[in-house]
Amino acid sequence: IILSFSILTGIGSSLLLTPSMGCVAHWFMKRRGLATGIAFIGGGFGGVLFPLMIQSLLPQIGWGWSIRILGFVLLILCAISIAFCRSRVPPRKGAATTWRETLPDPRIFKDGTGAMAATSAGVLLTDLAYFIPITYAPSYYIDRQRLSHEESLTGSAAFAYQLLAILNAASCVGRYVAGDMADRFGRYNTMIVSLFLCTISVLCFWLLDILLPDRDNSGLLIAFVLLFGFVSGSNVSLTPICLGQLCETQDYGRYYASCFTVVSFGVLASIPIAGSLLDVVEVTGKEKYWGAALFAGLCYVASFLCFAWVRIRVKGWDWRIKW
Repeated sequence: IILSFSILTGIGSSLLLTPSMGCVAHWFMKRRGLATGIAFIGGGFGGVLFPLMIQSLLPQIGWGWSIRILGFVLLILCAISIAFCRSRVPPRKGAATTWRETLPDPRIFKDGTGAMAATSAGVLLTDLAYFIPITYAPSYYIDRQRLSHEESLTGSAAFAYQLLAILNAASCVGRYVAGDMADRFGRYNTMIVSLFLCTISVLCFWLLDILLPDRDNSGLLIAFVLLFGFVSGSNVSLTPICLGQLCETQDYGRYYASCFTVVSFGVLASIPIAGSLLDVVEVTGKEKYWGAALFAGLCYVASFLCFAWVRIRVKGWDWRIKW
């Protein structure tokens, strides 16, 4: 499991995602936000389809064949996407480009303005926060309703994993809307507003639902899932095009790889930190999630400040400027 889900899946996902995002950036400039948003809708659609598929397959054919079928589906889809992946802009040095020049470069972060370093820090903090609600939404619902985890596939707790499908469905819409808004009003401008709304959704909806005692009505939780799913779509679709604001098209792949090399190491701590916060809270039920929710909300606040600082550092306080 560690070899397949952690090592091979991590390496494979990185080798697929970075060139794919570079490909989209090569072919679009004015409408890059919309194009990237549409490209990332596929990830949201997979987030709707695959949890429901696995939930349906597990009781019928077991864990092993459920994962094998998932692997075959991914193999076919990845083969099709790779066949259509093309580059438009040649490398800066043409045929003289070596493999070393495709590796992440620490010098990128020393751009004289701090924009790349602060943006990478903002992306890191965004991802630290983003994966916590997605990971713990099902278990939170089960603990909130005092249900048994053994009934999570077909019993009364099945809705817990359907929440992931609802969240990702909202995220599909959010990724498209965020990309379109980014082209109209500016990439950093849209990202800053989106991060503010993510903060509101976590601290004012999820944390409030945690702290309010014994709520039988799940309306506030469902409102959080829908709102967070919609506004957090920008966490995925806008970060690549914000990086594209800082470099020329030929350098986009290297900027993206350098940023997410740093982000990947930091995100390793996201779920372990949240899990530790669950363990140290000396209560049971839904109340034990308040530490993880607060941590996610504060990460969003810090990320908001990073992106706002870059926006002000580069373009000043005039928010009418499209950037």
